[in-house]
Amino acid sequence: MGYRSDVALGIAFPNKAALTAFASAQIVTGTKEMQEAIKQYRVTHMSAGYGESVVLWASFEDIKWYSEYQGVQSNEQILANAKLLDYSTIFIELGEELDDIKYEVDEGSKSDVGILYDCLGISRRIIQPDTSEDITSFVKEN
Repeated sequence: MGYRSDVALGIAFPNKAALTAFASAQIVTGTKEMQEAIKQYRVTHMSAGYGESVVLWASFEDIKWYSEYQGVQSNEQILANAKLLDYSTIFIELGEELDDIKYEVDEGSKSDVGILYDCLGISRRIIQPDTSEDITSFVKEN
């Protein structure tokens, strides 16, 4: 079957114009696979405390995230291109094991890294049934 992960990645931009220029460059100059990959991304505006900053991000659930896969290479190249242009980036990968977590943040000088922490992160919680009954009622009925 293979090893699967949940993955999220994001790039912070100081404003919509910077994001638009970056995304357009990926579409115009990128490979066909990169053009397809960037279509899966979303844009989030987080104005509270961040002015005009915006985040370009994508997430993938239950994916085989191996660098030799073309789709993964395309997403990794998009992130690498953002780092080369000195934008802040985040990469999060949660593996199948509880302690298998990759959390990488690169602070670029052209965008506020704080917005990435507020936009993408890891939440840990205990999963429990949606419905249940108290033990006293259960014993009385059975």
